[in-house]
Amino acid sequence: MSTDEPNAGPPPPAAVDAMQGVIDATLDALDLDGEVAVLEGEEDEVVVRVSTEHAEPLIGRGGATIDALQYVVSQSAQRAGDGWRRRIVVDVNDYRQKRIEALEALAKRAAEEAVSYEEEIELDAMNPAERRIIHMALRDNDAVETRSEGEEPRRCVVVVPVAEQA
Repeated sequence: MSTDEPNAGPPPPAAVDAMQGVIDATLDALDLDGEVAVLEGEEDEVVVRVSTEHAEPLIGRGGATIDALQYVVSQSAQRAGDGWRRRIVVDVNDYRQKRIEALEALAKRAAEEAVSYEEEIELDAMNPAERRIIHMALRDNDAVETRSEGEEPRRCVVVVPVAEQA
């Protein structure tokens, strides 16, 4: 991507101000103290990292609040950025990385159970990003296959043992 394109490089100052403004307003509304940093992430991501002693209100049940916050931050930054568009990830106290690790461990346990009991294992409903993590974690495991079933918001991953072929 050329640096002349509006999406290349770091976010413009107006977009950074918008991202920080949404997070600061949210922290104020919840009466929380916290530090906000806007950083270049992997690939084409911009990470808005929030550090606080009380992360639970920002994360919410099952990550619902942090996902909503991420949406609002993204919309604000894109409007303020005058054509600038990048994927924005909001992370509170490394919740996203911890969640990825927990989902990968869940996938491994489900695969072991599916093979051990020779039956399908249906995981709890997850959002599309979390289902993708499960699918990716098991894509190289020849003993199982995965598929998504159901309708949103109750769509889930099913881990299926693969019968050995002689």
